[in-house]
Amino acid sequence: MESASNAVAENESILLEDAALKWKNSSEKKLNGFFLLPLDKKSQWSIECDIRNSFLCIRTKIHQSQSSPFLENSQSTALMDIPSVTWVAHAIITEVEETDSKEPKNLQIDFQINHMPMTKIPEAIFCERTRFTLELIPKLLPDVRKENAISSLTKANRLVKTIAIGGSINSKEGPTILKQIPARFEIDSYLPSGFSDLNNSQCTAIREAMANKFTLIQGPPGTGKTVVGVHIVYWLLKNIQQLPATNSEKKRAVLYCGPSNKSVDVVAGHLLKLQNQLRPLRVYSHQTEMLEFPYPGCNLKLSRNSKRGEKPNTELSSIALHHLIRKDGNPHSTQILAFDMKIRRGDTFTDEEKKLYKDTLQQARVHELLQHDVILCTCTAASNPTLAKVLDLKQIIIDECAMATEPEAFIPLVAHKPDQIVLLGDHMQLQPVVHCDVVERLGMSKSLFERYIEKALMLDTQYRMQEDICEFPSKEFYGGKLKTKTSLKPKLFLTTSRQTCIVFGHVEGKEKSLVVSTERGNENSKANLEEAEEVVRIAILLTEAGIKTKDIAILTPYNAQVSNIRESLCDKGISDITVNTIMKSQGSEWKYVIMSTVRSCPKSNIDKQPTKSWIIKQLGFITDPHQVNVGITRAQEGLCIIGNENLLRCSVLWRRLLDHYKEKGCVVNPARLIQIQKPTRSCERLELQQAVYSHRSL
Repeated sequence: MESASNAVAENESILLEDAALKWKNSSEKKLNGFFLLPLDKKSQWSIECDIRNSFLCIRTKIHQSQSSPFLENSQSTALMDIPSVTWVAHAIITEVEETDSKEPKNLQIDFQINHMPMTKIPEAIFCERTRFTLELIPKLLPDVRKENAISSLTKANRLVKTIAIGGSINSKEGPTILKQIPARFEIDSYLPSGFSDLNNSQCTAIREAMANKFTLIQGPPGTGKTVVGVHIVYWLLKNIQQLPATNSEKKRAVLYCGPSNKSVDVVAGHLLKLQNQLRPLRVYSHQTEMLEFPYPGCNLKLSRNSKRGEKPNTELSSIALHHLIRKDGNPHSTQILAFDMKIRRGDTFTDEEKKLYKDTLQQARVHELLQHDVILCTCTAASNPTLAKVLDLKQIIIDECAMATEPEAFIPLVAHKPDQIVLLGDHMQLQPVVHCDVVERLGMSKSLFERYIEKALMLDTQYRMQEDICEFPSKEFYGGKLKTKTSLKPKLFLTTSRQTCIVFGHVEGKEKSLVVSTERGNENSKANLEEAEEVVRIAILLTEAGIKTKDIAILTPYNAQVSNIRESLCDKGISDITVNTIMKSQGSEWKYVIMSTVRSCPKSNIDKQPTKSWIIKQLGFITDPHQVNVGITRAQEGLCIIGNENLLRCSVLWRRLLDHYKEKGCVVNPARLIQIQKPTRSCERLELQQAVYSHRSL
């Protein structure tokens, strides 16, 4: 269902008109059939999608004379007067093969009907003269790989199968570990980069990851989860290097995955500092590589999300596979660069030249894979057959695993049969994104990480937020267990009674529904002009107080509000302040964060005893605790929340937050009374004196 939802939303279907269908006699209850697609037409019509991994929508118009028996039992007499009906069915493609017939050659495409809105099938459907409109709807490659991972679970190793079914994992039968596990796990050459000694919870987490087959590490905001991941990679690799050699032709390496390019790029940036010791390799999907190096004859389909969204991080070019195969150290680089030059010139290629280029790229990739020890890629890209063919990846780490659906997390686990698995994440922050409501209700938004959360070790010391900023999320989401280890910073927000680093400002604005363009096309979104004006005013006050624009972010749950705020800042000549949705902010941090909650209605329209459905309708996903947690934990030195206090109090979560802020004297009504205190020289001196702790937040 999720695959179908994503495929339809992609809106890249292919229409075949006037097609003849052949129906099969089947003992099964479901209707089966096939149609022929001439190979020359497939090429002529540029049908380059993977037909086997596509959905099929079948339509045909049935005229009244043919449909009378079909409609004779209809309860609606109005239907008897219509001249024709359109019969619609949805199918999955079960097989695609080339026929043995002589010229012209055809592809026989078999399908099975799995949904028909009409319970009765008109006889005209089976008439040989009936012609159909067929709509091929290609699945997205990530969804294909998720489906393949789940269908291949029976071929996975014992550890992965046990994890899949929720069985008991015997930690005593763990992997061969270092003969002497050190008491501390610091990496000498890594420390000068600004990170101090590891704390006790981090050391415990690393030790458990080294000693067990299956480990979960929960990293609340700012606790250095990715730093722990880097140390685990380092010590796992040290362990591998101590193991006796095997007869396997494959090279041993560690696989580090994440659900998105951003999640992988974060740790790749850290591993750059250990490039000489760990030899990391950032492997992007072939589709992502094509954004920089397109090549002829490639039938890989770029989704709209790939075109608009995640592109290769240029700062990682020195360890990116598609760049290294073009460097002098690769024996195939000269040949590849010559091909690249021809492509840029717009030269035409014969089929033989296209095949040679493809083969050369493959040989160059294999060469690079054999030169590196740590492979960094998304969970989806981990199923690339070349990785399994060349490398022995018995240790797998999945970062931000709480943001991956279970099928996505199983892609690398099924593909590589690991002996040791480490999951890093935080189920209290953003959950997996699921687009189909039915699938979400069935539990797809619950990650593998959350399913095993009782096994998780929590990192307990955060290095990002001032203590006042951390106090509420620690109490609300982490049982009050988070410790703060940051130096004191000046408190710049001024309420009517005090200076503070947290503040809530009340605005009773007018909520508007707007249509905005997103990665998934146009969507209905919300905006609030009064809130937008207020957050822009406060952002400007911060810049006037000497805060750099790059250190300020404005976050909101809604894309329409993002557009409004950006436009307002642009009108005032400000372009360097980050304005984004909360969904896109996880993993990021800024010194000052201003949050616009957007949702609003007059006090007179607020129910005194609101029902759950009323709250969902009026507040939407601003009541989602995961989004709230992410939104209020991005700030290091100052957090300002703007919203309608009266409406937000209808939510139990927001009521607790507002009560907490009120106890601190940090609720301001109206928000326009919030002012900014310019840092004094004594504050700056205090900041310098207390900068004794390293900054360790991610």
